[in-house]
Amino acid sequence: MPQRMLIVAAAALAVLLGCATAVEAPTPTAVARQPSALGFYSLEQAARGRRKFRQVCSECHFVSEFRGPDFESEWQRQTVWDLFRQVVRTMPEDNPGSLTQQTYAAVIAYILQLNEYASGDAELVPSQEAMDAIPLGPGTASVAMAG
Repeated sequence: MPQRMLIVAAAALAVLLGCATAVEAPTPTAVARQPSALGFYSLEQAARGRRKFRQVCSECHFVSEFRGPDFESEWQRQTVWDLFRQVVRTMPEDNPGSLTQQTYAAVIAYILQLNEYASGDAELVPSQEAMDAIPLGPGTASVAMAG
């Protein structure tokens, strides 16, 4: 719990510092979607997720299913944990749960990247506590960053 509070406090500070240096205060969504050291996943992790998506997921799915208004609407009022849990339980369709937790987290990181969630230095951790702190849905990237 203390680690989560530290991350939330650091994210809030980063958002405040970003706003304080701007001539015109950016919208919360714009702030959250800017890469920072306190992002939700690392670029390397999202790249691994992209490769795995192409190898495994693209046999049945299109990238377009996982980004934009339709995706945001489908997952509104849910968290990254809800998405992660659904993917682990049901994918790949012919062998659900067969990938490592880190591989599933990488695919989720790729999905976050598709939806312009901020990247940073740390990887998305495949744990309920970490993923429950990240809401999904329209305009929620900024809520997640602000904590």
